[in-house]
Amino acid sequence: MKTSKKARYFKVKGTVLMCVFFIFAYNVIVAQQSSNESCLECHKRTVKKDILHGPTATDCTICHEPNGKEHPVEDVSAFNYFAEGADLCYSCHTEIKEQFGLKYVHKPAKNGECAECHEVHSSNDPKLVFTQAPDLCFFCHSDFDDNRATAKSVHTASYTGEACLQCHSPHASKERRLLVGNNRELCLNCHNKILKKEDGTLLANIEKHLSESTHEHRALGRSCTGCHSPHLSEMERLLKENFTIGNYVEGIEDNFALCFQCHDTDLLNVETTTVGTEFREGDHNLHYLHVNKIKGRNCTNCHDVHGANNTKLIAATVKFGRWDMPLNFIENDNGGTCATGCHKEQSYVR
Repeated sequence: MKTSKKARYFKVKGTVLMCVFFIFAYNVIVAQQSSNESCLECHKRTVKKDILHGPTATDCTICHEPNGKEHPVEDVSAFNYFAEGADLCYSCHTEIKEQFGLKYVHKPAKNGECAECHEVHSSNDPKLVFTQAPDLCFFCHSDFDDNRATAKSVHTASYTGEACLQCHSPHASKERRLLVGNNRELCLNCHNKILKKEDGTLLANIEKHLSESTHEHRALGRSCTGCHSPHLSEMERLLKENFTIGNYVEGIEDNFALCFQCHDTDLLNVETTTVGTEFREGDHNLHYLHVNKIKGRNCTNCHDVHGANNTKLIAATVKFGRWDMPLNFIENDNGGTCATGCHKEQSYVR
């Protein structure tokens, strides 16, 4: 079928217009590249690092607008910023500004101090930060670095890999402390398997343990940080207060300071009571009997601190040296019975 003269005319005209458009676009790109190359002849320091900020690599006038003054002339600026302060950054990075509607905003970001963390033109990091976390964070949060050398226990995750950014958002969050998620869920993102510490110590799979327990320690709630510091601690196992490790421990309050943040000290100190504990024979405090002595029995000789299948968090077995010692605890309405490796079967009635 023959094409009409009119159709051929519009086809040719369309082709010509398309060619003109591409020539124009090409000339614009070439002009921009030429302009950028001209800028960089003098401003070589802006591109001395490996990774260039997009506008630096393609078109300086995205941020710097010529104002008609002669350039270069000493003490005379021939360019204005497209916008002032952080608004210049937000003109492209709209997704960051949108985060500021969240409840918690990192103070430098809230104050529009993008350049406190980010380099403007070039960087050795893909995020254009001066240096990677945790060192970047330590510029302001130096106490976490200063105290690390003297800490008794250090959370490895806080200082390796993505370090701080594994748990904290650098800009804003709906969670306190700029956490990237629920406190407990964050912990269980890593503690969902057996972990091996640098000294060879194995850490239990806490997520699995909790999922297999019918009763959880109420201190867990939504947060593990009621008992554990997320960064470092002067105590073993990142504990926030003292809790002496071992099967036997002197029965004084200081050795159980962590537990006594919540639990009544009458458990340890009062020989007879009807309200201080439910672990009693009549009014005879059986916690006092077991613990209040030079060679007292530790809480963890009977209780699992995370979860168990008994209402009082009585464990099925506990470590006694290399032995998984069975407790054989059976609860009833007014007391209970246990037959451990410590003694023959004993019952108590409240």
